[in-house]
Amino acid sequence: MKKIFTLAALGLLSAASMEAQAQITLDGKVSAAEIGTGTGKYQLAGTYTGTHSVANKGLQSVYIATSATKLYIMVVGSSESTDYPGFVVYLNVPGRTGVAAGTQLKGGAAGDSPLKHTPTMDMQTDYGFRATTAPTGDNNVYYSYVDYTNGNTAPVPDTYQGNSQKAGVPIVASATTGPVLGARFSYLSSASVTAAATAGSGLEMELDMAALGLTTGNAINVMAGYVKDGGAFTSDVIPQVVGQTADLGSSPNFSTLPGSQNVTYVVGTGVTATRNEVAQQLNFKVYPNPATAATTVSYKVLSANQEVELSVYNSLGQVVRTLAAEKQAVGTHTYKLPALAAGTYLVKLSVGADVTSSKIVVE
Repeated sequence: MKKIFTLAALGLLSAASMEAQAQITLDGKVSAAEIGTGTGKYQLAGTYTGTHSVANKGLQSVYIATSATKLYIMVVGSSESTDYPGFVVYLNVPGRTGVAAGTQLKGGAAGDSPLKHTPTMDMQTDYGFRATTAPTGDNNVYYSYVDYTNGNTAPVPDTYQGNSQKAGVPIVASATTGPVLGARFSYLSSASVTAAATAGSGLEMELDMAALGLTTGNAINVMAGYVKDGGAFTSDVIPQVVGQTADLGSSPNFSTLPGSQNVTYVVGTGVTATRNEVAQQLNFKVYPNPATAATTVSYKVLSANQEVELSVYNSLGQVVRTLAAEKQAVGTHTYKLPALAAGTYLVKLSVGADVTSSKIVVE
């Protein structure tokens, strides 16, 4: 019998245990032996540490891994309720043209699927996946996906892929072509998010990299959420919205929130720094905010001859000003924010491979 460790105690594990060679088992849970670095090991992509708008339900963490041929996404949390809530995962992969960042998704066609919601993401959105859990006492979990690479005209097809039980036994997606060809889904139920954190249980997805067009070195973007029956986002999304304690609703605009609402994972390398971590590293600041005539944007370039792009986007995701687009020398660089019409904007900074952003309000 495989021994399962409390995730909160992983920091106490020895280095030897973290280097174990066990491969990922698709069973709706992440074990200590499956966490580490390199091929076939889960890496922590994000945690939820805030107040849950649905008491003791929702998300605890997200892990991502790849093998030689598969992409794994593990959403740790509890979705048990008296109705039909669930988990959603949104994905951006290279080489596909989905819905641009800052553009509202039109929502899926299936009335019984949470993917009918209409969020605005801060990443390009290619695919959305859902696992809807039946009421407590009913062991069914239902899976489907939307493919935004085929367009964003409502209603977007929401293709049902089958159902599993809540005991962790995986199912194979019913698709015979497309991005979920050969995919498998598994769900292991826990009564509460506290219990899920201890067991490492929740939704586990295995996607075929060939079906997604992924190879070593490709960067993907992932966002996960806990949604109510009907598709409204609760407070629980990963990456976490700092200070969020109420439901986000059916049509949240993640592109206007501070920080980043997606995590980047590089196949063969692992999880990269979040935008908040990048902002700290680059000492990226936009101040004062709300904007005045004296609002300044500043940042540091840490290595010589880095390609830098500094742009301002409106709430529709359109570039309204480009302040820099050039190679810049090491050191601190400062720009005055240009005059803008009243509204909410996103100041986006790219320095080499590092990307971060900050929301700014013009009154």
